[in-house]
Amino acid sequence: MSAQVLPLETRTDLRRSVLTHLRRSGRIPGVVYGKGREPVPVSVEEARLLKMQTGHETALVDIELPGQGRLPAVIQEIQRDPVTRKILHVDFHVVMLDEPVDVEVPVQVQGIEEVDKRGLVAQVLLRHLRIRCLPTEIPEHLRVDVSRAEEGEVVRAADVELPNGAHLLEEADEVVVNISAAGAGAGAGEALPEEPKEPEMVHDTEGKGRTE
Repeated sequence: MSAQVLPLETRTDLRRSVLTHLRRSGRIPGVVYGKGREPVPVSVEEARLLKMQTGHETALVDIELPGQGRLPAVIQEIQRDPVTRKILHVDFHVVMLDEPVDVEVPVQVQGIEEVDKRGLVAQVLLRHLRIRCLPTEIPEHLRVDVSRAEEGEVVRAADVELPNGAHLLEEADEVVVNISAAGAGAGAGEALPEEPKEPEMVHDTEGKGRTE
C-alpha cells in the first residue's frame, strides 16, 4: 500500500450551505467510489490533501474510511475554482492494486527554450494523455522532449514513451505537440511553458464526478 494516508470523515448532510461551511472550516468535500461499491460522501482536511498531492495530482494513496479501515485509492478527480484555483471537491476511486485503472496524466514538454532559439514555436495541443496502468505504476507526468525538433515536426500520442505495462487510451495519431515557424501559428511569445498547468480534473471510465 501507499505510504501516504488520508483520514476521511463521512458526510450525511449534503446541503450547499453545509458544503460552504465545510470548506470555510478547512475541509474539502469529496466522494469515495469503486467497483461494486456504493458512493460514500466524505470530507478531507484541506491541508493534508494539499501536502499529499503536491506535484502528483493523480496519486495513489491510502484512505482511512470510518468502519472500513485503510483502503488503496486513486485521487481520480479534483475540481477547482476557476479563479482562485482552490480545491472545491475531490473524488477517491478505491482500487485493487493488481487491476489496471484508467487515468489522465499531465504531459511535460521539455526543450521549449531550444525551439525558441531557432525561431520556431512549440504548440502544445494535448496537455494530458489518458493511459491504462496499474495503480502502483501511475506516472507523475509523461515527458516529451522537443529540443531537437525541426519545423513541421509533430509529436503524436503514439510517440510518447509510457511506463512499462501502460497502454495508451488516446487515438495513436492525436497530435500532442506541433513545431512551426514563428508567425505560422502562435507567435514566438506564445510558446507554452515547459511545466503544464495543474489539471482541473482526472477521469476514470468507472468514476462519476460529483460536486456535492
